[in-house]
Order: sequence, then structure tokens, then C-alpha cells
Amino acid sequence: MADEPRTKEALIARINECWDELQQLVSGLNSEQLEAPLGDGWSAKVHLAHLAAWETSTLALLSGDHRGDAMGVPRETWNGHDTDAINAVIAERADLRPATEVFSESRATHIELLALLRGMSQDDLQKSYSHYQPHDMADNPAPVVGWVHGNTWDHYNEHIGWLKQGINAQ
Repeated sequence: MADEPRTKEALIARINECWDELQQLVSGLNSEQLEAPLGDGWSAKVHLAHLAAWETSTLALLSGDHRGDAMGVPRETWNGHDTDAINAVIAERADLRPATEVFSESRATHIELLALLRGMSQDDLQKSYSHYQPHDMADNPAPVVGWVHGNTWDHYNEHIGWLKQGINAQ
């Protein structure tokens, strides 16, 4: 994608820009709207919990921890590499939680991830996935910044689109 951030500063700015758009969208929802299933079957609350879970996986990735464990996903599900199955675990768990708890966790996770990213260098972001997760996959030389993109601003944008569509249909 031509408009991908090329520096750490641009990455953090893009994350903040997209996060702010997401927060503006969900902060205007009342509790009924947060809990109501949207066209995709997920409520806005579940979308937020889903995004927080994948940010948690990014924290674990960059810290060298097991990503599935950090997300609360059973190892057998995580090891199946079935994103739909992983997302189903996240959604089922989120659906049972109060929206206030989901919001609080989402904000805390986001703040923690930004702090970690701010402490990294540009070179750190270009290190390979395998550098951070040597036991997760056979040698994966792709720069870890791609996972940061995919689990932050790019992921927010995907869900912003679904949320707008679902909210407008209500």
C-alpha cells in the first residue's frame, strides 16, 4: 500500500489518527447500541474487544510472549492457525463482558502498545517476526512492522467500516 507509514513517527501518527476515528465513532453510542448485534452478528462492544485482543497479541509478539496465551485463546485453537476460530473465542468471551469493562481494557491495551512502540527504534520495527517469535513459526523473515500495521491502524480501519455500516443499518 502506497500510503503505509515509513517511519516510526509516521506509524504512531497513523495509529493515533485511526484510533481517534474509532473512538469518536463508538463514544457516541449508547449502551443499547453498544450491545446490539450489527449486520455481521457482532456488537460494537465485541468489535472493540476483538481489536483489543489483537493489540494484546501484538504486545505479546513484540515481548516474545506466546500470542495466543496473551489473548486468552486455548493453545489448540491458536495452533490451528484458523483466524475465524480464534476470533470466535474472542467474540464469545467478549459478548459476556460488560461494555464498560471492554472499553477500559481496550484503552489500557492501546496505551500499553503505544508506550512499547514509542520505546522501539526504527530498526527494531524492521527486525523479523522470527526475531521476536523464534518458536512461533519456522523462519519468518518478514519485518515485524507488518504485524503492527495489521493489528493497529489497518485493523481499526477495517472495523470502522463494518461499524459504520452496521450502525447506519440500525
